Amino acid sequence: MFKIITNLFNRKKTIYKKYTLPHEALYKRVLIKSYDSWFYKDLGISDDINGRFELIILHTFILFQSLEARDNKNKSFKQKFMETFIDELESTYREMGISDNTFSKKMKIAAKSIYGRLDAYTQTIDNIDLFNESLKRNIWPLDKELTNKVPILSEYVYKKIEKYKNESFDSILKISEQGF
Repeated sequence: MFKIITNLFNRKKTIYKKYTLPHEALYKRVLIKSYDSWFYKDLGISDDINGRFELIILHTFILFQSLEARDNKNKSFKQKFMETFIDELESTYREMGISDNTFSKKMKIAAKSIYGRLDAYTQTIDNIDLFNESLKRNIWPLDKELTNKVPILSEYVYKKIEKYKNESFDSILKISEQGF
């Protein structure tokens, strides 16, 4: 009996992903960029789990918008990238102590939020006024005083999309080695 209890406490702790696969490496770069203090200090985006979640989605949108859509490798890459995002979100919820009773409901809401925002940004990207409204509604939903920051973030998004436009994920990985 003592041996069983000892073994329970001696097991190695969970080792976090090393992000070695291409979609994981790019996800890590997106994650790091989403934590850049510029977004929180200069743009006034809330520096909490909600603000970071919104920025990860926005950077995912930039990546997805940039990848050439007709390329099957890119489609597969997008799917794997999104699976990594969802897995990491699930892990975060587990670490936060979300109970099993509410976990599936939280994940369903989160997935709906992710896909809803990606769709809203995709539908509005060709019209800067509509895109700015989408940003304002999602990034600063309660803060009407920060509406002057919307054009700055919008310009940032358009420049990033242009930087990576019609590139393969391999090219984006190479280009973004110094940061997404």
